[in-house]
Amino acid sequence: MSLIYIVFLLLAAYYSLRWDGVTEDNAFKSHRFWLMCIMLICISGFSYGLGGDKFTYMEQFESIPNDVSIIEYMSLAILVQGNMPLWTLLAILAKRCFDSFYALQLTQAIIVNGIFCYIASKYTHRRFIFLIAYFLSLSFFIFNTEVMREGIAIAICMAGMEAYMKGDKKRFYICYAFAILFHISAAVVIIFPFLKFKISFKTLGIAVLSSLAIWVLSDLVFGKIVVSVLGSTGAMATKIIKYSSVASNLNGYIGSLIRYLVLPFIVMYYSYYWEEDPNTKAKKVRLISFHLILAICACSLAGFTRFRNYMEIYYLIMLSDFIYMLFKTKEKIILRVGTLVLSVFFLLWLQYFVYFPENKAYFYQLFTPYRCILNENKDVYFREEVHLEATRNEISDEGTRDIQ
Repeated sequence: MSLIYIVFLLLAAYYSLRWDGVTEDNAFKSHRFWLMCIMLICISGFSYGLGGDKFTYMEQFESIPNDVSIIEYMSLAILVQGNMPLWTLLAILAKRCFDSFYALQLTQAIIVNGIFCYIASKYTHRRFIFLIAYFLSLSFFIFNTEVMREGIAIAICMAGMEAYMKGDKKRFYICYAFAILFHISAAVVIIFPFLKFKISFKTLGIAVLSSLAIWVLSDLVFGKIVVSVLGSTGAMATKIIKYSSVASNLNGYIGSLIRYLVLPFIVMYYSYYWEEDPNTKAKKVRLISFHLILAICACSLAGFTRFRNYMEIYYLIMLSDFIYMLFKTKEKIILRVGTLVLSVFFLLWLQYFVYFPENKAYFYQLFTPYRCILNENKDVYFREEVHLEATRNEISDEGTRDIQ
């Protein structure tokens, strides 16, 4: 593991032991938390070749011409190439103003990590546990390198969801519109205002049964619908049918059910159960309800896994509370310890050790060793090949998040 990663984790662990048990507002704790956030921004913003998809983003950036007007290029990129408007505009401005991909990379890191850390600071006193979970789960790396456009869309959606839960519906829809202009997957957030379930294990049981019913129906009719609409050939039809064949496997479904629905719900339920602030508790009702719908779809429908990204940061925030409270109360200790162990297994082991045989590399090697912009070493070029292998084999939906 690279030295900068070790330093970050050691600092976060030290501050966690020192301050995560303090529930009162504390300037020193707040300052240290934001310094750690700045450290994350710098790790991402000044990195070179971090992640497999980063080289694709760099190539796209370098292809932006300097002798074409912004409006003309945006028209070409959006209408012909199918790029998203606001990401295209952000890339053009970085190109014209700084002529450096690193300006775009740093801007993305500031937006994503700034909003994620701000929301974490509003929800939990276990802020340093959150930073550790954010880092070790690889969510930090994925949202900053593998899905840069979607990372911004998620951050903007989270800002909008927060506004909605404070009663500012207008700001929610403004954020929603901006997010879609960065990444179309943000469209799923439109259901958020309409969801508010009773949070109980009975609700979990209903969710599991709903997921099972959808899975069975989708296995029976989904492929037929795809073929009737798109035909039996073609890239899109082939891709969706392949996703469906993965989802239709019973072992794959059970694994997804545990990973995406059951374990996260238990973690979130206890975070909700232990929450003392009534306003935050009310917010968690909406967030957990939104998670249930996304998780049901992720378990049951082909290609829906990536939509869970829109609840990943909230889940890590609640996981931070869950980990802390695990050592504070002995209520149902076996259930909670088991949940934590399995959650760590799914968060870490299955993320880190997805194997790419063509390149003889593991998923974690996309992010280590670390290289900064002062050391553009060619030894990280293999990461682009690993990313291409993952894309070809559609591994992302089986073992990791979608990588695109």
